[in-house]
Order: sequence, then C-alpha cells, then structure tokens
Amino acid sequence: MKRVKNCAVSTNRINTALVGEGRQLTDLLAGLATRSSLLRLNIVAVVDLDPGPDSPNLDLIRGAGIQNISTGIDDILTRDDLDLVILGSENHDVAAALRTGLFPHIPVLGPEANNIIQSAIRLVEDNRALRSDSRRLKETRLRLNIFVETAPLSIYIKDTELRYRKINNHAQKVLGVRETDVVGKRDSAVFSSGGARWLQKVEQETLNSRRTLHATGVLPIRGQMMHVKVTLFPVIENGRVEGLYGLIEDTTELHESERMRHQVDDQLNETQKYLREVLENSRDIIFLTDPTGNILTFNRGAEGSLGYSRDEVVGAPAHQLCANPENFDILFAETMREGHSTSYEAEFRSKDQRAVICNISLTLIDGPDGKPLEVVCLCRDLTTRLRLKNDLIRSERLAAVGQLASGVAHEINNPLAVIDTIAGLVEETLEDEGEALKADTRTMLTKAMDRLHHQVKRVTAITHSLLGFVRTQHAGMANVDIEELLEECLGVLGTEIRRSRVEIVRLYTPNLPEFTSDPMLLQQVFVNLIKNSIDAMQEVPGRTGILEIMTSVDARRLLVTIQDNGVGIPKEDQEKIFNLFHTTKPAGQGTGMGLSIVHDILYRLGGTVRVVSEPGQWSRFVVEVPLNPPEIPLPDPSISL
Repeated sequence: MKRVKNCAVSTNRINTALVGEGRQLTDLLAGLATRSSLLRLNIVAVVDLDPGPDSPNLDLIRGAGIQNISTGIDDILTRDDLDLVILGSENHDVAAALRTGLFPHIPVLGPEANNIIQSAIRLVEDNRALRSDSRRLKETRLRLNIFVETAPLSIYIKDTELRYRKINNHAQKVLGVRETDVVGKRDSAVFSSGGARWLQKVEQETLNSRRTLHATGVLPIRGQMMHVKVTLFPVIENGRVEGLYGLIEDTTELHESERMRHQVDDQLNETQKYLREVLENSRDIIFLTDPTGNILTFNRGAEGSLGYSRDEVVGAPAHQLCANPENFDILFAETMREGHSTSYEAEFRSKDQRAVICNISLTLIDGPDGKPLEVVCLCRDLTTRLRLKNDLIRSERLAAVGQLASGVAHEINNPLAVIDTIAGLVEETLEDEGEALKADTRTMLTKAMDRLHHQVKRVTAITHSLLGFVRTQHAGMANVDIEELLEECLGVLGTEIRRSRVEIVRLYTPNLPEFTSDPMLLQQVFVNLIKNSIDAMQEVPGRTGILEIMTSVDARRLLVTIQDNGVGIPKEDQEKIFNLFHTTKPAGQGTGMGLSIVHDILYRLGGTVRVVSEPGQWSRFVVEVPLNPPEIPLPDPSISL
C-alpha cells in the first residue's frame, strides 16, 4: 500500500536523490553536481549500490558537499522530503523497488531519461551563456558610446556613400559645427575641396579593401591647416560593408614639435660640425681616450706637435706619449675620480724624441647612463713660450753681464794702453842707446818687449770678446791652421797644465787643410773646453789626468774631439750644460757661462758642439766646424731677441 507524503514540497529547489552504481553513477554525479544550481536541483542524498575501493564516486560526492551517503535504497524509501529520484543504473530490480517503495508523488527518472537530463543541462548552459554575452555586449556598447563621446579624438561614422551618419562631441568642437549640420552630407560640406579629396580617397580605399587603413595629411579647419593622423576601419555586418568608422587625431602640435626638433637637430649638427672643425684644426694638442686610457681620436694639432699620424696612435695607451707615463696615469686616475684634473707643465715626447712641454687639462665625459664615456685631453704646447721666456731671462742676464763686461773691458784697456806706450818707449830707448848695453842684455830686453806687445794684444782681444756680450761684433775671418791654433790654446793654458800635471795626448790627423773662420773666436772655444777638462780631472784626486785632443776631417767639416778622464757629467745635466748659468761645479767655482759662450760662438760660425759622458769616468766634447762657413757670421743668439 502506497504511503502518502505528509510535508509540503519546496517551491524553490527540487530535493533530489541520486541512485546508481559504477560508471553510470560517476557520469551522473559529474554532470549534476556542478550544474545542480542551474537546474534548481538540491541533491540531498546519494545511494552508491556498488562502492568499490577505487571508485571515484566518493570524492565526487564529497566535492559536491553532499552529506547523506548510503549503499542501500532503504535509506531513501522512508524519506518524505524528496521531490525527485534520478536512477543511474541498468538494474531493473532496483528501479522496480524504487517505484513501489517511494511515496507515489515522487517520480523516478531512469537511465532512459539521461538524454533528456543532458539536453536540459546544455539548454540551461546555453541560455546562461547567451544572457552573459548579451550583458557583455550591452556593456561593450555602453563603454564604446562613452568612449566615442568623451575621447579627445574626432570620431565619425559614414555610410558607403561616404555621407556622415554621426560625429562625436570632440569632432563638433574641432570643426565648429553641430551634428545636425553634417549628418547626411559629404566632406565638401565640412572641408575645402582639396582637404576633402585626399580624405575621401583614403576612405574609399578602406571600403574597397575591407581592411583598416592609416594615413596622415593636412586638413583645412577654421582657416588653419591642421596636421592629422587618420585611422579608418570598415563596418561589416553579415558579410556586407555597411560603412566605416573614422578616428582623426590632431597632430599639429606633434608636427610642430617634430619640426622644431629637426630644426634644433640641424642647428646642433651645425654646431657639432663647427666644433669638430675647430677641434680638428686647432693648433693645440687635443685627443680623446676611452675610460681605460686608450686613444680614440687625435687632432691635426697633435699630429703637428708630436709628429705621430692619427693611425699610429689610435687604440694605443695615451701615457705612451708622455716622457713620464706614471705621472700621466696619476693624472688620469684623478680625472676618473674627480671628473677633472690639470697639470701646468707635463712633458710629452714627439716621434723624433723631442721634448714637448704642455699645459694639460683632462675632463671626464659621462654617457646618458651616467657611466664614464670618454676623457677629453686638451694640451697647450708651451715649448716655444718657455724657450722664449728662458731666452728673455737669458737676455736680461746677459745684458747685466754685458754692462759689467763693458765696464771691465774699458777699465782694462786704459792701463793696457799705458803699458803698450811704455813698451814702445823702451823699444825706442833700446834703438837709440842700446849700444851702451851688453849684447845679451839688449837681446833679452828686445825679446821681452816683443812678448810684452804680444800679451797686450792678447789681453786686448779678450776685452774685445767681453764687449761681444753687449754688442754684435763682426768676426775677423781668416785662414786657420787647426793644429797651430790648438797649440796656441795649449800654450795659453801652459801654466795650468803644468800645475795640474795633466798629460796631453795629441792625435792630430796629418795634412789637414786650412779653412776660413775666426781664429780668435775659435781660440775662445778651445780654451774654454780645455780649461773645463782640466778642472774636471782635478776633481778626481789620485788619478793621473789624461787629455786627448784629436782632429779629423770629412768632405764638409772639420772635427776636433777633446776627451778627459775626469769626474764626468751626470746624465740629467748633459742636456743642460750649454744653457747659460748652468754649472756642475761647486758653488763659487763656476759661473755657468763658459760652455754657453762655446755654444753661441760655434752657432755664429755655422758649427756645433755635442757632449758624451760617463759619470765618474770620462767626458768627450766634439766640435764641428764647417770648411765653408757662412760669408757673414750669424748674429749672437744671446742677443738676437
């Protein structure tokens, strides 16, 4: 006998029980558990008729949040709160037991109803997706309308005849029209014919090609030319082109900015070109290095001052150009640390090993990322300026010495004139009254007067050379026998040679030709050099002094070598000994003038002098005199300024 349900059916959800086994129950749980809310099902119980240890049904049941789980149908036969039982089993006995044991108002859907259930699930899902799509479409249209009306772009819609169907607020403001003024009209009602023509051409191409196009151009708007960027894309519905959308962006300011940027770029390029020309053609030494100190560029001024070509130095370390690479490295490190460094007198070496004194300034240039990019080396060649400065100082000193020499020379010449006059009186007396003297006495006095006259002439010549410090004198050019001249110089220094016990070794080349020069000036040269050698040998006590004098000749010059075994000349002084007032002798024993005079005299005569020395062992001076000297001796370099 059927039982009658004594409680009301829920009007909101359908209380449902699932009964089944194996794969069928699994498919039923998978299909309904996650979609029960869509079907308005409330699964309150599950009966798994064949639960196995590996069955996935238990996990699905728990995942769906179903608490009432059993393995027999008796648990649901007595429930009067059920509205529906869905059977997922082919067992006919179970189906019959359910239909007879449940309340008569509770329907039982067997496996034959699965297709209906699946169709219902799909229908509900499709309906839900449709509602969702419709909602998104409405939202999209709303956002699109908001964008069209508020975007800072001129947006319009045209039909296939290129007549306006709609324009947004921004376009109305830009064009100065109302939408009703342009709807249904072509571009000619808005723009001049020229402006409309190119725009219509692009729009027509968009309709024909059925694809989005971009274009830039100029539109005449309110009497002014507006640079614009246009984006056009077709409106296609059901495969047919129904019109187009147009977006016009005002790029006038951008175009003007680009024009100004190009103008600035052109000016910058001109400035850079001018700067490159200035730097490249500057007489200063300018080169760039990378942060490691390797040379990147080398201007013409650097090529001219240092003698290197650009290809010879680019890529090489910059410190190789310096006489003291360590000092440059210190300066470079300071630049990398502080950004700038300066040295007022840095010595570079030219390709031919000349000393080039420079005022050097290093500046670090950073890249856009703030990292060191390159170092600018700006060097001002001070060599000529320093030489002129030294020459000026030398000239001023010589002027002072010359004034002193002039006074001394005049003071000496006065008593010399008296001595020469007295010698003349003695000679006259010997001629008149010499017969009263013994023959030996008369002969002795006559020879003494000859020597006296000779020495007076020598002293007079010396005073004349002193006057050469003050005024330019023309050398007395005459034929010179070099061997005879050297012997005269040794005779002048005979007393010093004997006192110092110096051994003279003569290595004269026989039959040397006579040549034209100033014998008096040459005598000053060799007397100074021999005197210096004697002094140098006296500074080495216990060593027998040996002075070698050697002569030789070639096709155009005569060479005289004077070598001693004295104290020698320090390496650092060998390039300076011919400078005025430079001396290696102890204080109070040397004036620093002798070798400077030697250098200047030989310069005037077209000759040269050079020195080679081994400190502590020996020194060798080589004098070169041209066989064909200048017709007029050059001016004294000491007073040439």
